[in-house]
Amino acid sequence: MSRQGTIFDVDDSAANGLSFQNFGSSTIQADAPSGRISPAASPHVRATNDYYQAEQRIGSSIEGAIKSGGVLNLDFYSGWFDVNTLTVLSRCYKTLIPKEDYIAEVLGGAPDLYGPFWVPTTLIFSLFLTSSLYSSVTAYLDDLEYTYDFTRLGAASSVVYTYCLGLPILVWAAIKYWAGATERSPVEIISLYGYSSTVWIVAAWLSLIPVGPLRLAVAFAATLLSLAFLVRNLYPILSNAPNVSARLLVVIAAFLHLIFAVILWVAFMKGGTGALDHKDLKDVAGEIGNGIGSIGGDAGEGTGEGSSRWMW
Repeated sequence: MSRQGTIFDVDDSAANGLSFQNFGSSTIQADAPSGRISPAASPHVRATNDYYQAEQRIGSSIEGAIKSGGVLNLDFYSGWFDVNTLTVLSRCYKTLIPKEDYIAEVLGGAPDLYGPFWVPTTLIFSLFLTSSLYSSVTAYLDDLEYTYDFTRLGAASSVVYTYCLGLPILVWAAIKYWAGATERSPVEIISLYGYSSTVWIVAAWLSLIPVGPLRLAVAFAATLLSLAFLVRNLYPILSNAPNVSARLLVVIAAFLHLIFAVILWVAFMKGGTGALDHKDLKDVAGEIGNGIGSIGGDAGEGTGEGSSRWMW
């Protein structure tokens, strides 16, 4: 019998049978299918399962790419730009004296992309500035009007970046998949080619020398020095490679380097007629002397006439 003020009655015998129940995941079906499904399942269920697994794979790939160390994260590349000015200058200087193994001893397992980018970029602007300056001086001496040709800048960028940044990727791929040598990374090969262009910066500014044979000698020396540097560092990699025929890659690299040197000489460093080309210094001095003599003669005539008048 219920009493007033009681919301509901519970039998004492029923109350004694109450207990907490475990409603875990084993008793609740997942909204999305997981794991393998029966081949007899409906096409809709199988398609839903495939879409779910594909979404999981894409999500994990994106998460792995953007997390710390992923290829889409800037932290992944920051280590290759963590160098100071002294280190870059030291690596540039040691390309001019190719004595040691550059990759193993100079880079020391810590290659960078800072120097291999800025050294070719400096070479591009050096080629453009020196060739434009040489052409403007030549035009001035020949009494011709000169207009800066900015297509030289685009040509220099195409040639230098292709050789110093694009070609090393192909060389690394050939070393790995043709020669079978896997101990060198693509960043090390890019560093090798990028820093090797240091000598061409020096040669570009020396091309302002107004003597054709001397400019040619500078370009020839730069070609030999940079070629010796590349061969000195590429041959040890290929000499120990499993595929012996891949040593031909050294010859191919040398041939491409010679093509690069010829392009730099013909397009930028050769220049036009220099200030002293095809001219004799004695003739120039004679012309200056004749000019002074004529001025002196005119002055002398005036002085003589004045003195005669004064005497008369």
